[in-house]
Amino acid sequence: MEEVGVWRERVYSPFMTLVLFLEQVLGADHSCQDAVARALSARVADGQTPCSLNTGPYCKARARLPVELLERLGRETGARVCAQQPAGWLWHGRQVKLVDGSTVSMPDTAANQKRFPQNRSQKTGLGFPLARLVAIVSLSCGSVLDWAVGPCQGKETGETALLWSLAQKLQPGDVVVADRAYAGYFMIAWLIQQGGRSDSPASTATHRLSTRPATGCARPSGPLDAPPASDLDE
Repeated sequence: MEEVGVWRERVYSPFMTLVLFLEQVLGADHSCQDAVARALSARVADGQTPCSLNTGPYCKARARLPVELLERLGRETGARVCAQQPAGWLWHGRQVKLVDGSTVSMPDTAANQKRFPQNRSQKTGLGFPLARLVAIVSLSCGSVLDWAVGPCQGKETGETALLWSLAQKLQPGDVVVADRAYAGYFMIAWLIQQGGRSDSPASTATHRLSTRPATGCARPSGPLDAPPASDLDE
């Protein structure tokens, strides 16, 4: 946990806070009160002095956890789960990776509004900051392998643009499953060049790729003509 740096000895150490936070997210009761109650129970069972049931110290300790730490642990966990899965879970020996995006709203703070502006259809001061997410998920083991976050407005903020920032997670031989939002010419061409395979719903911009068993190199089943320049804004 080198990202944490130096901290004072207290009830909610970085490690304890991280454990409680994970249990809070994964448990049936997502409240901070439940997390603090579990901390109290753990301390009593361990023969330590009981802590207060006040949620304030826990919430402050949770806010001190570096985002970089949570991101690193998330990516490392996803990679380890994927690496340890049985070979029988793969599709014809290939990794199938799902790609999709979504949006999330967040607390209306000045910092969030600056980085993730609210929707233009909302009047200033009447909306919440909005972020766009794109994730790569392993179909076979269900782990999130990587993700990217960006604003919903402005140049190069679409889901395809975010996926390009995750391109290093798509390896030769992977099968990429995504909706038609990702079926752009350059993305399909790049996957062919990498020796991958892409499957998306049929549309004018989509080409189903087939694979030659002898070499594992993907080939398009139809012509791959470049679209008009107006379609390549992202």
